[in-house]
Amino acid sequence: MIIAIDGPAASGKGTLGRRIAATLGLPHLDTGLLYRAVAARCLADGTLDDEMASADAARTLDLRSLDPEKLRTGALGEAASVVAARPVVRGALLDLQRRFAEQPGGAVLDGRDIGTVICPHAPVKLFVTASADVRATRRHRELLERTCDIAFE
Repeated sequence: MIIAIDGPAASGKGTLGRRIAATLGLPHLDTGLLYRAVAARCLADGTLDDEMASADAARTLDLRSLDPEKLRTGALGEAASVVAARPVVRGALLDLQRRFAEQPGGAVLDGRDIGTVICPHAPVKLFVTASADVRATRRHRELLERTCDIAFE
């Protein structure tokens, strides 16, 4: 069974995805981490402005090497937005995400376009929403938990 969870940033889709996966004993993929991992590699290689280098980073990404704690920094979020805007990167990661979803027994995937682009035929699709205030509060709390000194205004 494939469970696709969509929603805006800080809406709770990752928390929901992890809990559903744990309850059902399914693998879970936070697809936003993929773009952050591509961005991290490009930043490390000095190739963030190189579209083909970012595509190569996406094509050679190893899911086993994802480290959520290291990938959830503010600087990587901005760089992830840069690489995520590139169709060639999105295309390279599309195949990886679909292969993950097609594991025997199924999987839980969360992200921005899981139910529409990545797994349009998923039997279970959830769209998580939250108000702007709730999302800002959630993100602020997440950043504080990661010891980022940030003010909430």
